[in-house]
Amino acid sequence: AQFPPNPPGGRGCTAYDVVVNSGFFRTLQADPLYLEFFLTVAMEGLSEKYGVELELTGWRVLRNRKFLGSLSAQNIRARPRPHIQELPG
Repeated sequence: AQFPPNPPGGRGCTAYDVVVNSGFFRTLQADPLYLEFFLTVAMEGLSEKYGVELELTGWRVLRNRKFLGSLSAQNIRARPRPHIQELPG
């Protein structure tokens, strides 16, 4: 999704990329209500994280393009799993 939509008059804007798993994205595409819910939650998270006010309507999913500009490598942080050990007796 592109946040915010292209501004009128060719003015510049700040864009935020939201990266999601391709399988999850297919699930979102299959249910427009779920997609809208997810994007609303994502925009609210961006608003809180960066202290900006975003318009929650007017967003769009890019067609025929997966991204604009260049795509950089993403790292997923792995959280250590708790070690559960069963003790005898």
